Amino acid sequence: MLRQIYINSDVLTETKKRISKLFDDWDNIICSVSGGKDSTVACHLALQEAVKRNRRIGIFFLDEEVVYDSTVKQIRYLMNMYPENTIKYWLQIQFNLTNATSMMETQLKCWEEGKSKIWMRPKEPDSIKHKPWDSKTETIRDKNKGFGFYDALENFQRTKENTCFILGLRATESPNRMRAVMKNPGYEDVYWTTKTEKGVNAYPLYDWNFHDIWKYIYDNELKYSKIYDYQHKKGLGLQEIRVSSLIHEKSFKALVDLPEFEPKTYDRLLKRIDGISVGNLYGKDPKLLKVRKLPKNFKNWIEYRDFLMETYPDPTKKPIFEKRFKKHLNNNYVARQQCRQLILNDYENNLTIDNKEDPRQKTLDKWRAIL
Repeated sequence: MLRQIYINSDVLTETKKRISKLFDDWDNIICSVSGGKDSTVACHLALQEAVKRNRRIGIFFLDEEVVYDSTVKQIRYLMNMYPENTIKYWLQIQFNLTNATSMMETQLKCWEEGKSKIWMRPKEPDSIKHKPWDSKTETIRDKNKGFGFYDALENFQRTKENTCFILGLRATESPNRMRAVMKNPGYEDVYWTTKTEKGVNAYPLYDWNFHDIWKYIYDNELKYSKIYDYQHKKGLGLQEIRVSSLIHEKSFKALVDLPEFEPKTYDRLLKRIDGISVGNLYGKDPKLLKVRKLPKNFKNWIEYRDFLMETYPDPTKKPIFEKRFKKHLNNNYVARQQCRQLILNDYENNLTIDNKEDPRQKTLDKWRAIL
């Protein structure tokens, strides 16, 4: 659990000090943005400091193609807020993106060459349309998965010498994000930064919460993705309201509301990739993509997992699951999580499995002994 220590200050004041230090220490600064609320705030704060110092900073966006139209509008807004202080890095290159909505087309090649007629939209006129590095020397995390999202990020970062990348990551979002922010100091004793191969990643918003973010947006009259308004009106909680890719395993349920929020985006997505109609129909179904209720034709989760493994349609990805599952305990608690990975094609292991004894078993054993 993140320990909170209260001092006679506030997160905005402290964050301005952090960003000022980054400008003191680094000649090259690039702000990575996603179109979401957190990166919008981080970008605006960085731009305010750049204006004050009469400096230019980079704004970097790795375009996944299959995003909300509202996200595209937000990126254009950020990159044109202070044009005289901005260097645009809108990267629109081909890379693989996990498709959690289809077992047949498990990956989407974003901006696939030769298929511009079916792209979600044309590329931006001033974007980076080809890899700004030598393909012969690029690194790929997993050759079986091919050149993916994080490979594109890492190879782009490697092209920038002695550069500080500012990210709008907040530790209160999840334990994983807290570990990412706090795992090791990037330089000197600056604990809210982490090392990269040729510089650092900085997280000046690491101690902000939801209310801090929205108050800053309101106080500074910033534009933001209208998807947040739609999600709020639909009754989603603060932890559920987010803007990201429409097809990966952590956000596919956004497809349920997409026809209502952005019907034109949904129509283009249907034509672009397989499985979208399935995600729209069953994205919140407890038996299917959410995998919370066992289908009635199976006795337990272990039997259901074995069935999914036997019928898994992609022979190139199946060995990945087989190798991973051999390391796990064979109980219903673990098997349900394995079923979820199989149904959502999570061969990348983004939805990590809690590999332990079934916590419900102890309760059952206790009451059996009593009764």
